[in-house]
Amino acid sequence: SVLYFGGSDAKLKSKMRRDVKYFALFTILALNYCWFSLLLSTVHGVYDDGNRNEFPGIFPPNAINQKSVHETKTHTQGQKREELPGWIEEYISWHTRSRKQFPGKAIITDPNAPPVLVRTCLTAFYGGLNDRLGQLPLDLYIANQTQRILLIKWIKPHGLENFLVSPEGGLNWTFPEGVENWGTRCSNPSECGKQIRTTVPELESNVGVSENRLKSQRYDELIDNNIRELNHGKLKDAKAVRFVILGHLNENYLEQKLLTLGEKDLIHNTPTFGAIFRRFFRPHPNVQKEIDLANKNLGLIPGSYSIAHSRVSHPQAYERGEKFKGSYIGNADGHGFPFEGSMKDKAVDIATRAIKCAASLPDASSHPIYFIADSKDLVQYMTRDLQNETYVLNHFDSFIDQKSANATAKELVSRYHVVARNQNTPNCHIDKNRHRPVKHYYPTFIDLYLAMNGRCVSYGIGYFAVFATKLSGTQCKIRYMKEKWGSSIPITNVDFCSLPARD
Repeated sequence: SVLYFGGSDAKLKSKMRRDVKYFALFTILALNYCWFSLLLSTVHGVYDDGNRNEFPGIFPPNAINQKSVHETKTHTQGQKREELPGWIEEYISWHTRSRKQFPGKAIITDPNAPPVLVRTCLTAFYGGLNDRLGQLPLDLYIANQTQRILLIKWIKPHGLENFLVSPEGGLNWTFPEGVENWGTRCSNPSECGKQIRTTVPELESNVGVSENRLKSQRYDELIDNNIRELNHGKLKDAKAVRFVILGHLNENYLEQKLLTLGEKDLIHNTPTFGAIFRRFFRPHPNVQKEIDLANKNLGLIPGSYSIAHSRVSHPQAYERGEKFKGSYIGNADGHGFPFEGSMKDKAVDIATRAIKCAASLPDASSHPIYFIADSKDLVQYMTRDLQNETYVLNHFDSFIDQKSANATAKELVSRYHVVARNQNTPNCHIDKNRHRPVKHYYPTFIDLYLAMNGRCVSYGIGYFAVFATKLSGTQCKIRYMKEKWGSSIPITNVDFCSLPARD
């Protein structure tokens, strides 16, 4: 039966049609609201804490901010600042407000403060600078998707703040001092690291803690599972969570995620990669002093010199299991490179190719070539000894054979302006050389910044120089050597130099 509302049947039917239309419209609006709320909760999580609800998060594809990287004036420093994609700018703004609202230890200890996500280096098995600092895009993505404050804490070889500091107006990643169970009341770095490992929960990692071997779990599953655990799983209520993940092993993962969310700037091969680094870091004053001194002494002008990088102590630069005088060459990273005999010839050949290939880059031969190596003996030889007439006369026999490694290298450096900083401070690998004073690790950061300021870069084994090219964004680069064994991470967008060390 039909309910009677009064009036004629025509009026009743007209009223019923209007009511049905209004009800349908209301239903559609309600469903759209529910769908949009669900989408937002899926993208960046839903939390009850009022402070964290202010977190911007990554928005749906059609709403994401598509700001490109460009330079803009800052009001605080009067200097040009590179603007980042919208989602990163919004995350940094939220991060800055939170650290101001909860200063010092309060960001960890205050129950009203947002939770934190801490990239840690607690042992000496976390790799070089690329492994430790080249993961910032992924770090920001995970922190953004889980609404956590991103911090960095190193125990070994020393605290990162001894080498790099937060720039004014940048992201303050510094871990506050004196937080209980974060390296307090411990007598040495190993004990402090153990304290953190046993008390602070950790995300699943793709790196073994003690053996530095990659785990076999699928990378995409690893990251997705970790985000799920932080948002909805067993780590949801953890105030602080630590992590060590090598993001450069599969940069495609993050790029596909950003594409899905509607972001056009995929970071890794754009100026944004270096812009992020510069928003996080500037050299510690002690390191900056050494950079300035090297520039002054060597006459280096940023953008007006080239880089030749030689990683001669890397085990993959030689045949697997190769020995010299009964010792495995693969141990040279930790125990020092044996710069003598056949090993010296091999190192000199590698350096010669590095310089040759650097000089082959457009207009590079007319500018200084700054030489970087992980052997101070090699740097001394290529940039000092071979250019010293007294040394050459005293070692005349080494140069008789014009096709020898020594004679070839001598002839090469005589044609180009090859320079290097003073080698009084040893080159210590940040991962392999342990228990050294803070200043012994300065050269690693000095050379990184000098390489970042280079116009062109020639590199072989390892990822130190590759990291520098990504930070600077230079397209003037060339690779002259590949690993002799084992797996390697593909390096794209670079030409290979096939010039031999000796003609």
